[in-house]
Amino acid sequence: MTRVPKIVPWTSTEEYVGVGECLYSQDLSEQKRGVAVVKAWRARARVPPAIDATANLVEAMVADHELGVSISQQRHMYAMVLIRFVNSIVDLEQKGVYAQSMASLASRIGMPAWFVELRHACTHEQIPSLAVLRSTCTQALHWLDDYYWKKQSRTLPADTMDRVRAAISDYVSAYQTVKSLAQGSGTNAPEVAAFETAKASLKKLLEVLHSDAVRLYVVPVLLEPGALVPEDKRQRAKFPECAMPPGLARQWSGLLRLLSEVWSESLIYEELLAGILGALLPESNDLGIFETSASALSTSHAATLVAWVRWILAKHYSPDNTETSTVGIDSLLETCLRNPGYYSRAVLKVVADIDSSLKRELKIFVDFMGKALAALVAADSKAKKNAMLSEATLKEEEDLMQQRLNSVLGADTEPMDVDAALPDPSEPSVQPAANRWSRVPCDLWSACPIGTLGDSSIPELDLPAYLDDIPPQLEA
Repeated sequence: MTRVPKIVPWTSTEEYVGVGECLYSQDLSEQKRGVAVVKAWRARARVPPAIDATANLVEAMVADHELGVSISQQRHMYAMVLIRFVNSIVDLEQKGVYAQSMASLASRIGMPAWFVELRHACTHEQIPSLAVLRSTCTQALHWLDDYYWKKQSRTLPADTMDRVRAAISDYVSAYQTVKSLAQGSGTNAPEVAAFETAKASLKKLLEVLHSDAVRLYVVPVLLEPGALVPEDKRQRAKFPECAMPPGLARQWSGLLRLLSEVWSESLIYEELLAGILGALLPESNDLGIFETSASALSTSHAATLVAWVRWILAKHYSPDNTETSTVGIDSLLETCLRNPGYYSRAVLKVVADIDSSLKRELKIFVDFMGKALAALVAADSKAKKNAMLSEATLKEEEDLMQQRLNSVLGADTEPMDVDAALPDPSEPSVQPAANRWSRVPCDLWSACPIGTLGDSSIPELDLPAYLDDIPPQLEA
């Protein structure tokens, strides 16, 4: 479930959005600035084909306004960028063993067929007129805006996380109110209306988001304290049982059902499992496997997350028929086995309880992790015990060392006063014997810049010129 991070050339979301605004600006100077930034991006990393094509089309239109070139040169310039535009976008869909026609691939992604026909004419036939090429360039920019830039902007604004968090909070609050009223004397029309309004608002917000929003926004919000994991520790699960607290799954089942309606159960629960494992098993582990240092998660928090893993697998994983399962466990097992520890061991025990066919194989790893963790805990406890020497123990060590010193120097020797044995820094040091280092008296020091001699002169460190001439016999 671990995702390989994507390397992008832009440094922030704001920079990405700003470049898109510059490329589609009506100001010529802003268009130039957008094209220049994309050129800088190309030097950093691979630029997405849609951004690359947009910058090329805009650069061609800017050159058409400024450069005093012939009509033939303008036609060839437009023809080249349009050919590159169609090829770079359509070739992304060429994934099969056998090559498919560009027309079929273009229809699959919603690209107008006449873009492909014009590309064919520019490549193999007579280049169309300048008016047709200019119009096609404008239409291509509109198409890229609709099919790339606007879709990306739905998930990129910085306030998307806040909007998703607020919408989920309103929905859950209204859902709990309606449920509590239904269990009592009945529901009231205002509460039901508020719930339907919150549900419609959340659904409308989620429908305009890309599926990546599940991983980027929805799952992080669900994993925040106070959501799937209650803030009150008394309402959380406990190790080693990791049983789901009463009412917690029922409290969030309505939201999870709504998310599955907008997207799919497979997407929701796969991403939720990945997010839970990411919280339980952070990959930034510089000290090696079986890390025993303090984790950012409390024990009750981690136990509740493990309880959610159990709930998801029990509801949406079928050991007998994996084809009908909503979620798979291959990535989950790989992540846990690659990151052995207390929490990964708990997750493996949950999988073994749900899938009896894997119980025997997983027992080997669970037992090994248990023994390794017990050994680490014992070693850590022993190290702490050895480090916590009492004052009496330190006194005994000091007396023993003094006795050994007296036996070496003589029985009648008085205990050595260490402070009295140190030299007085105010007195000049005794002249040293030959070939020994000594401290120069302070009154003989003279300040000088770093890299100079005592008289502030710069020493000549160049080697003599005759050393540049190497005798022929040495070269051989």
